Amino acid sequence: MRYFLMLTGVSILLFAGTPTPQPSAEVVTKDGVPMYINYQGYLTDASGTPINNTSPGLAMAFEIYDAESNGYRLFGPQLQTVPVRQGVFNVKLQLSEGDTTIFRTGERRWLQLTISGQVMTPRTEITTMAYGIHSAKADNADMLDNKHHTDFIWNSTTLQAPANFYISGAGVSNGIFAAYGVGVSGNHTPTIYGRSQKDSSFGVYGSNISTRGTGVAGCGNYDTLFYLTAGSGGAFSARRFGLFAYAHDTNGTGVATMGNRISDTVYTLAQGCGGAFNGTTFGVYGLARNLSGNRAGGYFRAFGTTDTISAYVACRYNGIDYKILGEGQVSTIMATREGRRVLFAPEATQPFFEDFGEARLVNGHCRVNLDPLFLDCIAVDESAPLRVFVTLTDDCNGVYVKTDQTGFDVYELKGGRSNAGFYWRVIATRKDGKDVRLPEAPPPASEIGVPVKMQPSR
Repeated sequence: MRYFLMLTGVSILLFAGTPTPQPSAEVVTKDGVPMYINYQGYLTDASGTPINNTSPGLAMAFEIYDAESNGYRLFGPQLQTVPVRQGVFNVKLQLSEGDTTIFRTGERRWLQLTISGQVMTPRTEITTMAYGIHSAKADNADMLDNKHHTDFIWNSTTLQAPANFYISGAGVSNGIFAAYGVGVSGNHTPTIYGRSQKDSSFGVYGSNISTRGTGVAGCGNYDTLFYLTAGSGGAFSARRFGLFAYAHDTNGTGVATMGNRISDTVYTLAQGCGGAFNGTTFGVYGLARNLSGNRAGGYFRAFGTTDTISAYVACRYNGIDYKILGEGQVSTIMATREGRRVLFAPEATQPFFEDFGEARLVNGHCRVNLDPLFLDCIAVDESAPLRVFVTLTDDCNGVYVKTDQTGFDVYELKGGRSNAGFYWRVIATRKDGKDVRLPEAPPPASEIGVPVKMQPSR
């Protein structure tokens, strides 16, 4: 059967004031506003005879589009079995809070009805009831947590163009809060200032619940903000100093950090320091990213009475690689019967490697082949010969040594044929330092000093 529809009304029902009680199955907002669209129509057959189908009714599908024809479907289909009496039927289309967003832009919307698989044309434009224009929420649109805006914003009584304001209370903003401070030279008043008097609270707290979000972000020097695409607790950018931290006490620590999911205790020096970095495997990581030129992973310096002591770490200077390069002694600390003592390492004019061993003459001769792994680390040729030192442990006529690419031979003097034992020591040039001797040292790294000022507490 083909159906013919005469529309009698499509409207959005919103009540102001005390809402009319609704069945428990109907959805209402927290303000008591029923969330449904009322739809009425008159249905006939091809001859104009009103349709009667009250038990169970006709299968109807309701959809909302953004155009009178074609267009994009914004809602539905919502399926209902609707009783029809003498051609008249009445339907309440149930909405959710999210469905109301399709009406908030003010653009026109059309409802499409399908009865028993037959699409009724044309679509019907949705209008509103007169009292529906005034939403129950309109009187309270400025409220947050049952407080009007006047409960939160306070303007100074001082007559000035940029009035001060004070925000009190608690709430959540899903948009952007922007404050623009226009100051003059010497005026260090912050644009936004947060203060708390609770031990477990925070003056300013920023949280991003996205798995790739950033909690707090700030940029200075009129610079571009840079941040991690994977997110972080804080992202700070500036032209010279991305982040500045200061500890006021004489035993304070400027920056204290914890990595590797450490969450119990952060350790620092009892006398304080510029920074304390805690990790399970590495406390501090430094990387120089240049692929050429002089560079170092780290640089450390200490003031002295007449000069300073400094050291580069993981450094490349004038084509030579250094693990540590700086002034002072190469030393270590060992425990002794009289307490901890310092021992010093010998240093040379060239980069050398050493190896040690013991052997014995057999009928006045001994061949010593060096460890192949040791040979992989050294250079041996006419300009960099092996240097072998022998210490006899038995009586004989004395010995002499002949070296080659892989080791050395020890012979007893005067044709002796003893079986004397001996210790040996080999000094050889490092493979990567064959042409290095007393190279030029790098100058101390360039430094700058930037004055620091204090902002009094408010």
